[in-house]
Amino acid sequence: MTLPLSIAGAISTPRMVGAGIMLLVVVGMLFLGICAYQGRWRSWHGNTFFTWAYSPLAATWVAASVLLLVAAMIFADAPSALLISLLVLAVVCMGVAVVYAHPPRRMLPKWVRWLEGDEAVAERPACFEVHRDSRVNAIMRKLTLDDRQE
Repeated sequence: MTLPLSIAGAISTPRMVGAGIMLLVVVGMLFLGICAYQGRWRSWHGNTFFTWAYSPLAATWVAASVLLLVAAMIFADAPSALLISLLVLAVVCMGVAVVYAHPPRRMLPKWVRWLEGDEAVAERPACFEVHRDSRVNAIMRKLTLDDRQE
């Protein structure tokens, strides 16, 4: 799908390239956040690289919000009900991201609650074995300079 002519004509090529790079970063944030929630990327937990304890989980919702806003801009000529729906969803996603600054226990993934000693999660979650040799975890350990043992 191409951008509407009014948007495409008003943006210079370097800005379009910059917007494309930013979009790739946002999609990467969404991907890493989903991996963090699934347990494919576990090295973020307890890593001093991140300012907030659950920032990878919050980043997922911020990225989803930004993607919804981009979709609203691309489909600017769509019916107003669709645009309002996209904008409301974007605001809700941003609200969930804010809640992840200090989330209630039930919002955390089961593997995080187990690591933190939550009594409601009695046995070790299956993701520890399923995603034991996760490439995402290995790559992110290097990128975040995490030298801790698993």
